[in-house]
Amino acid sequence: MRGKLEQPRGLIELISVEVERIDCEYQELWVSYEYTCPGGQYKSAMVLPINNSREMTNVFFKELISEARNLSEIDRSDICGIGLNVSNKINSMLPIKNLCQRVIDVLGSDNPLNENKEFIDLCTSGFHFKVATDSLSSKDFEERFKIFMSRAKEKIAQGYYTIAADDLEKANILCSTSPLIYKLIGICHRELGHLDLAFDMFSKAMDLGDKERDTYLYLAEINFFMNNMEQAQEILEKMLKEYPEDIRAMVELANIRYQMGGDYINIMDKAFSLDKNATQKTILQTFVFKKVGGGKQKKTSLKAASTLLEIPEHTIRLLALNNRIPARTYSDHDELILDEHELRSWAFVYRRYDLFEDEIERVSANPGGDKHQGMALLS
Repeated sequence: MRGKLEQPRGLIELISVEVERIDCEYQELWVSYEYTCPGGQYKSAMVLPINNSREMTNVFFKELISEARNLSEIDRSDICGIGLNVSNKINSMLPIKNLCQRVIDVLGSDNPLNENKEFIDLCTSGFHFKVATDSLSSKDFEERFKIFMSRAKEKIAQGYYTIAADDLEKANILCSTSPLIYKLIGICHRELGHLDLAFDMFSKAMDLGDKERDTYLYLAEINFFMNNMEQAQEILEKMLKEYPEDIRAMVELANIRYQMGGDYINIMDKAFSLDKNATQKTILQTFVFKKVGGGKQKKTSLKAASTLLEIPEHTIRLLALNNRIPARTYSDHDELILDEHELRSWAFVYRRYDLFEDEIERVSANPGGDKHQGMALLS
């Protein structure tokens, strides 16, 4: 006798779960998780409203299966009637439920959370269901700290700044007095364009005693792009007391003074006398001739600019195309917006420090060039 065929099932295997954040204000538990399903292997995250541990656990597995279904492109009307289930649910469900219950309990305590060892433990917890020794929850705080810092540095090197910042925030929970952590978080926010957050992080690092050269420069740079020129000037002046012959600091300070309409040539001359090559390189990399705060402008035509600079109009276009000359463009047409004051300053600086002819030759030999010049990590 033929019986009913068993329904084919798709399997999900939960590899790991890690706490990302416990949001006390909104009563939310954020977790990341890694798993395999018919669609492949994935790492994802979800938020669980903190209510009761049983419901939180059910929501986790429900959302996990729903996501896996979408990624595996399995439709409910599939002719094969494929269903999905978590193959190791029995082994993984209890640890997740216990984790949720511990979060509920610790949030209900009267002790300050930042001094609560249980809260700190939970914020840096995690389970690995295939290799138990890889579970964060099986390691002490010092081991966890090293893991988070190592992962963060690796992600920064790969350009994954959002993920790196998450690991650094966990490291910060374990060691909130480390200036290095705040600086690295600041670097992540800087690269993501979060200038306000980067400012806060670099400032905190310096408040905790960070006197490293690059921290001064990062904080000054953030102030520059936020148009806080006086603060940027103050930071660089403090830096030069620590590093009196730092070429980068001198050129950056000269740039700040230029932006503020002050004298900037004396300090550029000093830098040039100390190290000609380093000064030239820094000018090419960092000196901004466009006035960040706007200021009084005197628009000029391409033809007039050609006469002013004593170079062909075509060369000016190439310089502008390669971001080598102060120029602005509108998105809807190709007209160059040129400012006479900025062009005069650019030509004066480039001629004074033996850069002018090389720039003309470089852009003429390589008309494609590098069209984008963003913020780069300091070296």
